[in-house]
Amino acid sequence: MDSILLAAGVAFVVALGAGRLAMAMAIRLGFLDRPGTEAHKQQARAVPYGGGFAVGLALAAAIAAAGGAPRHLWAILAGAAVLLAIGAWDDRRAMKAKVKLAFQGVVAAAVVWGGDLAIDSMKWAPGLGHVAAWVWLVAVSNAYNLIDHADGLSGTVGAISALVLVIGSLVAGDVQAAAVWAALAGGLAGFLVWNAPPARLYLGDAGSMPLGLLIGGGALTVTYWPQSQGAGSPFALLAPLLVTAIPLFDAFVVAVKRWRRGRPIMQGDRNHISHRLRRLGLGPMASLCAVGALQMSLAAGALQLRTADIGHAMTTLAQAFGVLLAVLLLETTRDDGV
Repeated sequence: MDSILLAAGVAFVVALGAGRLAMAMAIRLGFLDRPGTEAHKQQARAVPYGGGFAVGLALAAAIAAAGGAPRHLWAILAGAAVLLAIGAWDDRRAMKAKVKLAFQGVVAAAVVWGGDLAIDSMKWAPGLGHVAAWVWLVAVSNAYNLIDHADGLSGTVGAISALVLVIGSLVAGDVQAAAVWAALAGGLAGFLVWNAPPARLYLGDAGSMPLGLLIGGGALTVTYWPQSQGAGSPFALLAPLLVTAIPLFDAFVVAVKRWRRGRPIMQGDRNHISHRLRRLGLGPMASLCAVGALQMSLAAGALQLRTADIGHAMTTLAQAFGVLLAVLLLETTRDDGV
């Protein structure tokens, strides 16, 4: 536990200090997210980018302090570093959505190949497990990118997911991996000091895309890999869906809504979960806490699925379905059609 606490503590302190420095540098360089540049943006003033660099630096420093990362996470960490650079370019130059998605696909493919990531339960079809892992990484990277539409949201959801990965790694006996995910949670917590409503610093695509890749890759390694050793439950296959439930749910609902209205699926709007909660009358902090509570209740179920028999698995999945259905019904009670 010493290495885990050390990693989280170092990451928190570094992210806190690096976040303050990033704000100052971004303002000086004009590296700002300005209101009105995209349909989904809600802020009334320009906010500095640079949170992604602060979290990335914190993660690197904490991993070094804890003695390094396990070999099976190297490809995921390297891919996250590449996405940080691509995201920074997008924050500065605003590349087209299709181009950004293509970059995510290339990086995810490199991570799957370099880390030999696959879904073990699909070993009966050679290559299918790797393709499924690639689709998963692209989907989660994009989902975390899309959910970064409100102050504190992506960081809060990501920190909760990272904590679930810490516990899952400890259950699997992988203390070194647990330290990596603790570092990510600590770095996000330090960043959230500056990003909580009203935000003074943003993750930007340089932070949200790598965050999605890290959480998506971590969910693969924590929940799928034990199956290859003959351990765990076959229902662990569904655990990553709960670890990333809110980002994936939000992305799916928004995509369906745009499709039904004949709008481009990749065009931003104000129909994400925090926008809808705001239309119900919740303030920025109340909306953030509500989404955080939802993510916590759903992600915790992933730990149950690792060793669940059919009865416990059905109970956990029924609870998750009920929570998401309730959220969907609440979201659509004041749908103003925007």
